[in-house]
Amino acid sequence: DLVSEGMRTICFLRSRKGIELIQRFASTRLEERGRTDLAARITPYRAGYTPYQRREIEAQLAAGELLGVVATNALELGIDIGELDASICVTFPGTVASLRQMWGRAGRRREGLAVYVAGEDALDQFFCRHPDEFLDRPVEAAILDHANDRIQSGHLLAAAYEAPLDGTDSQPGGDDDRILGPGWRALADELVSAGELRRSGRRYLPRGPGFPAGEISLRSASLDSLAVVDASSGEVLGTVEAERAFGTVHPGAVYLHLGEAYEVRELDLAGRRAVVEPFEGDWYTQPKTETNVYIERLDSTKSAVTAAEGAAAADDTAGAGSLHPGVELSFGDVSVSEQVIAFQRKRLSDHEVIDLTALELPEQSFPTQALWYALPDELAGPKALPPDVQLGALHAAEHSQIAVLPLLAMCDRWDIGGLSTNVHFQTGKPTIFVYDGHPGGVGIARRGFDLFARLVGDALRLVSECPCEAGCPSCVQSPKCGNLNEPLHKAGAIELMGGILGRRSG
Repeated sequence: DLVSEGMRTICFLRSRKGIELIQRFASTRLEERGRTDLAARITPYRAGYTPYQRREIEAQLAAGELLGVVATNALELGIDIGELDASICVTFPGTVASLRQMWGRAGRRREGLAVYVAGEDALDQFFCRHPDEFLDRPVEAAILDHANDRIQSGHLLAAAYEAPLDGTDSQPGGDDDRILGPGWRALADELVSAGELRRSGRRYLPRGPGFPAGEISLRSASLDSLAVVDASSGEVLGTVEAERAFGTVHPGAVYLHLGEAYEVRELDLAGRRAVVEPFEGDWYTQPKTETNVYIERLDSTKSAVTAAEGAAAADDTAGAGSLHPGVELSFGDVSVSEQVIAFQRKRLSDHEVIDLTALELPEQSFPTQALWYALPDELAGPKALPPDVQLGALHAAEHSQIAVLPLLAMCDRWDIGGLSTNVHFQTGKPTIFVYDGHPGGVGIARRGFDLFARLVGDALRLVSECPCEAGCPSCVQSPKCGNLNEPLHKAGAIELMGGILGRRSG
């Protein structure tokens, strides 16, 4: 409707597949109204397009050739796209800071329109029920673990390009040590061994030409990617990060690009490419993933008393109080293994499941950081949670805690992973893990560990206030669940989290 009125509009959505679908729906509606001229002036924009495709779209936006763009946060900031009249945010973008950036794209020099379209996601419904928190709450705490080797190595390469790294310019504790941290030399030596830096005496210098900072992704710790190739033309449509490949471009997956649908014919790991062909079906795909978490090193633990004290110190009205004494909270290093074992086909019109197809893909694993807690029998044993309820309750509690963690840290639920199990082989008890989805960890799980009572309190409030009976996308269902949201038990999750917070109803 805005485009029909000649309003230059940007529409934001977190999901890459979602922005492609919105563009297709909007263009189709305009064509049905006989406005094919306007339908051609709407385009999607996201990461994964080639640099040439992105620059072309940006230039068309700045010149006013396009009236509408549907984008991920790739257009949230940092790119000049000219004057816009309206900014629409479809579903909560993950942080209040992001929402304000997105809304700020419109009305720079004159009045503009800012719209928020709530979805079924848990945080969307949470803020619909608490609009004062949505509009007035301060922006989230920025989280970054600069000691993460994957992050720090890129910064070392960029720093060496600007000036030789030399901790001997002053005494130990000099500028390099102060800025880069005491462990930078060990990592610099690894970069020398890998051929990415060279050493002259005690100085570390760049090896060869190039601009290292330009190779650092602002949105991913990974530099590895696969090309997506159209089999009919041989054209490279875009790229997908290696860690996302098995879930997005597995054989049989429906891949959306610039408003067009393609079906993945082949995933060629050796050739670092996914081969696709044009697709006209009326379904989309969703992967099913098997996940395991292995505890590698215990870093910190908290008893129920110290966790509750931490909540009170943080003015934690949602979670402060007496936690169950049998809950021992832990934080440390873990290894996560993930394997895409199947995918569902779902109809576009009503999201009905068509079928489930098995896949044979290799397992992926990565080191990261996690918080976890093993639960005593009083809270999760057969007397507290019957066998047909237990795993669903654990799973639903895990989902809800992941859903509200972005309220505490500047992240998105897609940055977080989790696992719930009725018996973990290392703890020997029912256990819930919440881990950073980025290799090495970036501090998200640590934030949840530090504010654990608040995390559980917010999750309990989210689930208990939802008017649904058995669980829905607004409380315990997750759009990224590798188990396809099975099993889930809402009432059991409320009982479990209430017990953790010392509020057990029974």
